[in-house]
Amino acid sequence: MKALLAPLLCAACLLLAGSAQAAVHEYGPSFSRFGIDVPDGWTAKALKNGVHLVSGDRQNSIAAIIDANRGHTAEQIAKSVAHKTGLREIRRKDDSNYFVTGFKDGAKVGITITVAGKFFVMFSMAGSDADALLRIIGSFHLVE
Repeated sequence: MKALLAPLLCAACLLLAGSAQAAVHEYGPSFSRFGIDVPDGWTAKALKNGVHLVSGDRQNSIAAIIDANRGHTAEQIAKSVAHKTGLREIRRKDDSNYFVTGFKDGAKVGITITVAGKFFVMFSMAGSDADALLRIIGSFHLVE
């Protein structure tokens, strides 16, 4: 996938998320590092521009990606993500925030895309433990 999400969503998610007992780890590309909590019992695999976390029971997962948006809007990125993933529903929160949802391999998948300045942040979530997934998103923070 080319450009995807940005950090504005994280601020909104902080309002929804409670505290999580987890270890904070740092991920992301050299031009934009971020910290995120990895809950006890979850495994983390570093990606080129982010991280993929999976719960111990393998029933829940979340990927956090940060990258340059290369001049693309959140809407353009959301449409590209929907096309590449085969997910059907695209919803607009505002000009900078979009959601792509649907089912993949029988599991409900939700993807948030936020564009801020020259960057985007994307969270791709699957599983039924919404509280845990929101806590992880809420722990996301940029590292200076």
